[in-house]
Amino acid sequence: MIRKTALIAFLALVVVVGGYAAFREYGFRALSRVFDERLEAGDYLAAIAAAGKLKEDGVVSPELDDKVSSAARMLLSDEAFKKARKAADEKRWNDAGAILRTSDALSDPAFKYYEEAKKLYDKAEALAAGAAHKTAVTINSLENQAAAEKTKRAVAEKQTQKLEGSLKEREATLSETTKKLEVSKQETEAKQSALVAEQNRAKALLEQIEKEVKQKFFTELKTYRDLAQKGKEQIDNALAEINAKRDVTALVYLSQGKILFEEAKNKTMDLRNNRTIEIYRVAVDDLVNALSQLFEASKQLRNAVVYIEEQGGSEYINSANKGKAALSNGASSLKAVSDVISANP
Repeated sequence: MIRKTALIAFLALVVVVGGYAAFREYGFRALSRVFDERLEAGDYLAAIAAAGKLKEDGVVSPELDDKVSSAARMLLSDEAFKKARKAADEKRWNDAGAILRTSDALSDPAFKYYEEAKKLYDKAEALAAGAAHKTAVTINSLENQAAAEKTKRAVAEKQTQKLEGSLKEREATLSETTKKLEVSKQETEAKQSALVAEQNRAKALLEQIEKEVKQKFFTELKTYRDLAQKGKEQIDNALAEINAKRDVTALVYLSQGKILFEEAKNKTMDLRNNRTIEIYRVAVDDLVNALSQLFEASKQLRNAVVYIEEQGGSEYINSANKGKAALSNGASSLKAVSDVISANP
């Protein structure tokens, strides 16, 4: 009798465990299907959220990591395309081209606005190149005019010296000659004034070119600052979820923030090493530091989630305090970057 009862209990346990495994497998497949559908539909942020949930449920594979990285790049490309389109609407063609050129919007055919981004980039580059060519032609023309005017002045001076040398021999025509010289002098002065005005205009054009280079730099800096800011908002959300003891949603927010920080850091380091204007290097360094601090905040808060049910324990308090301190430091550095951007509209 005892053996029969034990056998029945064992069989019931097998059924329960098997049912749970089947239910768990069904949940994985459902989340994977949601991820693929969101990615294909172009809802990249939702796709990243679904991927984060899969990872938290234990799904780990190179294919999933590749898809998550692709979704993150698509999200960045989506943001870049919107900003480039806004710059184009405002006829800031150089900015539009620079934004698209520093994103994957032009290189990944899977991006939902890939064709529109290519057309917009071609248009922006054509118009920007036309403006640059016009500036170069204008400067070259001014230089040629300056050389011609210098030659004319030299000829006029020689003519004046020759007339003065034969003045005594031409006393009868002195009055007429004097009038001609005066007219010639006035014409020369007028041309000289025109030349000075053209040179000033050339200087203004060169200053405009420097301004455009600065605008391109700040366009990139602001783009990566915005990514860091979005990632910080995910960390803020995660902290609120941790305080409420909601570990799953907290980990999803932390995963989303980490993905955004990784993309922003790679782009920021490329900007720092290749296109940073020297007087604004401190601002770029502040952004790099902000991302490092936010990475640390994400790491420490992820540790705190492990002890979320023991919020009075030393492990939780230590990790939570370190995470909050890193988050505060990151926010401070991020504010310094924003202050520089605000001071250079």
